[in-house]
Amino acid sequence: MGTTARTESIDLLRGFIMLLMALDHASAMVGRRHFSELWGVDFGGYPSLGWWATRFVSHLCAPGFFFLMGMSIVLFAQKRQQTNWQPKQIRHYFCKRGGLILLFMFFLEFPAWGLGMAMSTVERAPVAMPGFYDGGFFLPTSVLYGLGACMILGSWLWQLKPWHYLGITVISFAASWWYISTAEPTVAFHPLEHFLIVPGHSFGALVIYPIIPWIGVMTFGMFWATLLQKVPAKIYPYSLIVGLSFMACFIALRLAEWGNFTIAHNDDWMHFFTVVKYPPSIAFALITIGINLCLFFVFSTIATQKWLHPIKIFGQTAMFFYIVHLYLYALMGIAFRKGCSIEIMYAVWALGLVILYFICQRFLAFKKRQPMDSWWRMV
Repeated sequence: MGTTARTESIDLLRGFIMLLMALDHASAMVGRRHFSELWGVDFGGYPSLGWWATRFVSHLCAPGFFFLMGMSIVLFAQKRQQTNWQPKQIRHYFCKRGGLILLFMFFLEFPAWGLGMAMSTVERAPVAMPGFYDGGFFLPTSVLYGLGACMILGSWLWQLKPWHYLGITVISFAASWWYISTAEPTVAFHPLEHFLIVPGHSFGALVIYPIIPWIGVMTFGMFWATLLQKVPAKIYPYSLIVGLSFMACFIALRLAEWGNFTIAHNDDWMHFFTVVKYPPSIAFALITIGINLCLFFVFSTIATQKWLHPIKIFGQTAMFFYIVHLYLYALMGIAFRKGCSIEIMYAVWALGLVILYFICQRFLAFKKRQPMDSWWRMV
C-alpha cells in the first residue's frame, strides 16, 4: 500500500474521531449533559442507555488523538528528512506547533467553553474532582494541554528506537497506576503533580490530561509508525490482530475486577463498560486503543471510497475543526438553554457537521496554498 493510501487511512481515522468528539461536545452544549469519569471520586452514572452509548463512543477520541499524534510525528519527521530538513529544524517545528496548541487552549478554546456554559440554565452540582481546593489562584487546562505538552516532548523523542517507545509506554502506565493507586484523592496535591501525573483540582492547578499518563499513548503511536515503515504491507492486519487482542484483555481484566482504578460493577453490561478516563486506566486504554486499531484496519479497506471525503476533510483540518466546532455548538446551544432530548441533540449534531464540512473544506483549500513554513500549516 502506497504512502498516499496510508496517509488517507490516518486522515480518515482522525476525521472519524473528530465526529465523535463533536457529538460529545454537542451533548454538553446542546443536550446539557456531560460526564466525567474521574479516579477517586463518586461517579453518578448515566441517565439512560442512549446517553451512556453517546459518552462511550466519545472515549475513542482522546486516545485516538494522542495515538495518531505519535504516528504523525514520526511520519512527518521522516518525510521532512527526505527534503533535507535537519533534526534541529524538525524539533523546532514540533515545539512551535505544541506551543501554538497551548496558546489556542487559553485564547480560543476557553472562551468557547465559557460561551457554551454561560448559555445554560440547567442547574448542576459542581463536578467532584480529586484534590483539595479552598480558593485562590489556579491554572485551568484541557485536552489541548496534554496534546501540546506531549507534542513538545515528542519533538525530542522521534529519533528513538522502536523498543524505546514501547518502554516509555509501559513505564507511563505503570507509573500512573502506581501513583494513583497509592494516592489519597481528598488531599491537596502540588500543582506539578497535577500537571505531570494526577488529574484533579488543587490550589494552583486544574488538570484532567496530565502528561505522564498520556505520553504513553503517544509513544505507542510512534512505535506503530515505525512498524508501518518497516512492514507497510502487514501493518493493517497487525492493527486488527492487536486491536482485538487489546479488547480481549480488557474483558479479562474487567471480569477479574482489576485495571480500572475502581472495583468493577459486573451486574450489567453497561456498568461493565463504564471505565475511568481521567487518568486513562489500563482498562480504558485497552478498550479504546483496541477499537481505534480495529478502525484503522477498517478504514484501510475503504480509504478510496468517495463518500468518505467529508470525514477525510475533517481529519486534514483537525485543529481548525476543534476550535470552530466549539463555537458553533455553543451558538447552536442558545436555542436549548434548558437542554433537550437525545434525539434532538443528535439532529443538531448532524446539522453542525454539515456546516462544519463546508467551513473546513474552504479552510483546507486556503491552508494548502500556504508555504510549508507558514503558521497556517500548523492549524
